Amino acid sequence: MCGRYTWEATHGREFKELVSEPDDPPPPSYNRAPGQSHPCIYRQSGFIQWDKMLWGHPRSDSSPDGFFPINARSETVQEKPIFRKSFLGNRCLIPADGWYEWQVVEGQKYPHNIYAESGESFAFAGIWKSIDRKNVFSILTRSAAPNLLHIHHRAPVALTENCWEAWLDDKKDETSLISLTKSVQPAWVLKQVGSRVNATRNNGPDLLIPDSGKQSLLF
Repeated sequence: MCGRYTWEATHGREFKELVSEPDDPPPPSYNRAPGQSHPCIYRQSGFIQWDKMLWGHPRSDSSPDGFFPINARSETVQEKPIFRKSFLGNRCLIPADGWYEWQVVEGQKYPHNIYAESGESFAFAGIWKSIDRKNVFSILTRSAAPNLLHIHHRAPVALTENCWEAWLDDKKDETSLISLTKSVQPAWVLKQVGSRVNATRNNGPDLLIPDSGKQSLLF
């Protein structure tokens, strides 16, 4: 799954071939969390543009139809009623340069930062919907790469530059979209980081400093 991620280069220049740089870029964030607003790229009225969307929407008694999970399984996203309409008509890119996953060892959770070995730009494949006049997104997930399985069996679907325009193409058919979720992923590397990332109030580059504590275990 994906429950926290990072994106530092919020000027958006790596996406300049797809969309103009944002007029008012937000500050870098090293601990992006559900329930917060984050920069997304989507197509509306024929134009690709930036927007700030909420990551997920909780279930509530006041809005029983407004629930939208933070993650959606790419293998079944086209089948689930809660996701199908968004998958076919409301897709987005969530710019990122890494994410966090927690490994459980002897009942304790140890956070790891995962990022592309080559440093290449990528964006998570997302879907969105409008709830209470706010746009809300969910990140698609897929089976994790073999070198990540000891941390977690799921990982976000990361799309590299050659897939961005196709993912936002509103003329793509279902088969083509499913194929994009299976596209080749960057080579991932990971490092254990400190527990300060557990608290969303902590949000500085120091969160990416490798931790010298208990090492992750390969099973």
